[in-house]
Amino acid sequence: MSKKMICIFICILFIFPILPVTAAGNPEIEIGGVSGGLFTLHIEITNTGDVDATDLNWNITINGGLLAPSSRKTSDSDVLLKSGESMIAVSKLINGIGKIQILIRANASGANEVVKKVDALLLFFYIIVKQNE
Repeated sequence: MSKKMICIFICILFIFPILPVTAAGNPEIEIGGVSGGLFTLHIEITNTGDVDATDLNWNITINGGLLAPSSRKTSDSDVLLKSGESMIAVSKLINGIGKIQILIRANASGANEVVKKVDALLLFFYIIVKQNE
């Protein structure tokens, strides 16, 4: 073999480990169980996709009932959710009275937006979530 071929071979050996490796597939976001209780809601968000969900954004909007204005919306953004893992999104403190509808949205880079609606009853500071499953 010539020296030129050996140099090319050695260069290729050093270049290939440097090249970035990207995983095939997309993140898939699912909104799981929604639970109430004292003062807050807890929502399970899961990444069932092949790759990590970057820039995960979620928000919770509450409509209906007589609510304190600060209880209406909660959100978070730029969250990293690894493939196969779950997280619990927690709302701000909620207080008021009456029937409410909870709208949960979640999306991430490369994933479709997921929306879930849940009905609940708010009794001052206690939230009773109607299980639709």
